[in-house]
Amino acid sequence: MPNVTDVLPSERKPRQKGVARRQQIIDVARQTLIGTGITGLVLRDIAEQIGITHGNLQYYFATKDDLLVAVFDQELGRYTDSMHEASAHSSTKQGRISAIIDSAVEVIAGESTSLWTMLFSLARQNSQLCNILETAYKKYDESLAAELAIIDPSISLVRRLHIAQMIRMMLDGFGVQTAYDDPNKPNMIALRGEMKAAIQSWLEMDR
Repeated sequence: MPNVTDVLPSERKPRQKGVARRQQIIDVARQTLIGTGITGLVLRDIAEQIGITHGNLQYYFATKDDLLVAVFDQELGRYTDSMHEASAHSSTKQGRISAIIDSAVEVIAGESTSLWTMLFSLARQNSQLCNILETAYKKYDESLAAELAIIDPSISLVRRLHIAQMIRMMLDGFGVQTAYDDPNKPNMIALRGEMKAAIQSWLEMDR
């Protein structure tokens, strides 16, 4: 009877290959969305770029919507991971608030902003995209509310979620403005300071 340690490596290889292939599909889809928009995202074309069959791609993502969900789940992960990491290095409430805003702005300044802007603009016309956006917002709000619980555990969950939604809406507006304004210009840096002050005042209202 084979030892368990002898079996696991051989079983792990196909599993690791599948994970890598799934990520490759997501990466190509992401770049396609940035380059040509949602209309340019065609599963058969993605498969051809990667060098696999259309049927093979559908083993990982049966529909275009499934692939879109995966792309935006990872984009959302970039926001939340950077927020949690930056906040964890801060030892004060003010530092954590600053980390929340600065980490978000750093992501907003990257190319992923074009993906979210595209999703915003098309969500009203497409119920599937609207659902993707709604789900992403819910996850982000809950993640942000968890950070607010660390900053001030005395605030109720309902209040934390409301503040999280207000922060997210401010960041959405900031992201829209970066389409025509440099996020590192003095006026934009000043706006970041105003956002931090607003969050601080919201938290203080509950004391």
